[in-house]
Amino acid sequence: MINTQPHRLSVPLPQNAHRWAEEFAAQQDTPQKGKQVYLNTLAVYAVHTYLKWLNVETALNQGDSWHRGLRAIFDVADLVLAGVGKLECRPVLPSEVAIVLPPSMTQERIGYVGVQFSQQLDYVELLGFLPAREMTESPTILPIAQLQSFDTLFEIIHRRRLSINLRQWVMGVFQSDWQAPELLFANNLRSSSTIRPLTNSINRAKVIDLGRKVLLLVQLTPTNSEVFDIRLRIYPGDDAIHLPPDLQLIVLDAAGNTGMEVQARSTDDWMQLEFSCQHEEKFSVKIVLGETSLMQEFVV
Repeated sequence: MINTQPHRLSVPLPQNAHRWAEEFAAQQDTPQKGKQVYLNTLAVYAVHTYLKWLNVETALNQGDSWHRGLRAIFDVADLVLAGVGKLECRPVLPSEVAIVLPPSMTQERIGYVGVQFSQQLDYVELLGFLPAREMTESPTILPIAQLQSFDTLFEIIHRRRLSINLRQWVMGVFQSDWQAPELLFANNLRSSSTIRPLTNSINRAKVIDLGRKVLLLVQLTPTNSEVFDIRLRIYPGDDAIHLPPDLQLIVLDAAGNTGMEVQARSTDDWMQLEFSCQHEEKFSVKIVLGETSLMQEFVV
């Protein structure tokens, strides 16, 4: 890996990258579409390779660019970063000074990476990164000069890993410790019988160990606006029938102020809180049992 210019990073394109690109391109109806898919595949693979060098976990085959039907219809070059979100890895030809963003570009991206090819397609230069939040409009042309250092990307990755981005759940991207409730509750007959799935909701659950184990269920329901309805439920873990007495479930706002709370009684077998959040709103969930507590940050 060699720095050739500020923010620029050289990444080789191995033969297996070209094999993927050739296979995906051969599936397209026209030579023009085949070329687009070929370059998109190489761009995504190059960014995947670079992040792999830095031990940043990616899910190469989970992106739209690795989905046969979606890449045939759309101009997609996305790379999934596990538990963080999606990067758009846009190809740039050797003589080009700007990145072309297709009209079908989804807004659900961390940001954009410029990937410039060599003439022989044996290596690329990663030109830099631009966070999606700094795209105030929806331009189709992004000048390379606007790209920033990859330090900006790594700051975003670090920040998002500290919090759970619920927008990623809507896109089907989940952290490994948040499981489908039917799996986590499979051996908890009393808890599983009280789960009431909400219409169109995304449901994930996690084991919380406070000396005694409890199960936290988060149900996220998108509305027709930028508002999301959120339900939090806590169930007893292990083989317990009731929640630990005095167990507390607390929701805090972005400033750390308590917004709502509930406390278990000795005969409760579950408890819950319900509220709504707007896009990009942050909140924290705190679970307390005696002197032990755990807090998880979320962003919508």
